[in-house]
Amino acid sequence: MNNIVELVVNCALLWIFLQTAISVLITILYEFCIPWIVWGSLIIMISMKLARVSPPPTSIIQEVLGVNPLFLCKDNSVSENHGNGEQYCMRVVAHRGGGYDYPENSLLAFRNCIKKGCNAVELDLRLTKDNIPILFHDPTIERVTGRTGMISEMTWEELREVDISYNHPLRNKFSEGARIALLDDVLQICLNSEQRIIIDVKETSKLLDVVQVVLDIYKKYPKLFQRCVISSFNPILIYMIRKKEPRIVSSLAWRPYFFSRSSYNGLEAPGPVRNHNQFKHLTACISEIVYEWLLPSFIYYVVGISVVLLHKDIINPRVIEKWRDRNVRVIAWTVNRPSEKAHFSKFFKITYLTDTLHLEDM
Repeated sequence: MNNIVELVVNCALLWIFLQTAISVLITILYEFCIPWIVWGSLIIMISMKLARVSPPPTSIIQEVLGVNPLFLCKDNSVSENHGNGEQYCMRVVAHRGGGYDYPENSLLAFRNCIKKGCNAVELDLRLTKDNIPILFHDPTIERVTGRTGMISEMTWEELREVDISYNHPLRNKFSEGARIALLDDVLQICLNSEQRIIIDVKETSKLLDVVQVVLDIYKKYPKLFQRCVISSFNPILIYMIRKKEPRIVSSLAWRPYFFSRSSYNGLEAPGPVRNHNQFKHLTACISEIVYEWLLPSFIYYVVGISVVLLHKDIINPRVIEKWRDRNVRVIAWTVNRPSEKAHFSKFFKITYLTDTLHLEDM
């Protein structure tokens, strides 16, 4: 299905290109005037310039992310041409606080990061029914708690006693269980420990509310401007946040088949479809092809991102080079095998997210 859709879209794009090229030649050779495509391109370029939110100053980006791993020498020293006055370098980020070692997005997990010396963490932001910002990845509580319920339909009072260690493979280690964490509590812990933070905004149903929540936490904790990256799969959300506060360092995440399938496992079988309605699935497939072209061509520029979070299986030297030329750093997710960690850190020389800090050399 996806191959057929991609073939049809590519054929349509080729036809549009050929038709445009012929039209331009006719306009120039026979009508002796400037082709419409020139005026259209100028209008689009000016519109993008006016709509664009510029990235934060380089000094702020480097303060948050540290030295770019691409510029590290073999002995992990910083190249004189690319040093920024500090030796911090974001090499390893604990994905959801290290969800294999401790219940994901829990206070236990983030305290373990501090104990292990991990200086960067990633966490997931959602809003409860009563708009309380909490840390939770899924829209439902079933996977980690064994119970049913939608986060957006449950209040904080209903969620605060839920045990998120219920389905954890090491649950016997947590005799008292683990509770859902409030965003405020985790930010205080991380900022007090000078950790860098990637906040992955999962909330999509209440855009205006979650944008205000992000802006409010930056007002409450100004240090976040030097320690935090706001990330999402949704470019509209990031644009709305940065339009209000352009000093925020931001990121967009992407993986293949994001619109059409609920998961992606590289060369393994495709994940379950998100929508069984054939028309909606077809629309999602087309949207993916278009968005994958728009992201590195236009969207990154208009939104003003400083980082792109990419699924590990689609990263190669050409991808890293393409984003480097756009002054955007690549971070890989989620890298858990020791061999993969060595590959991404030593060969690709990029930051990676991992679910486990076991055997990490901090």
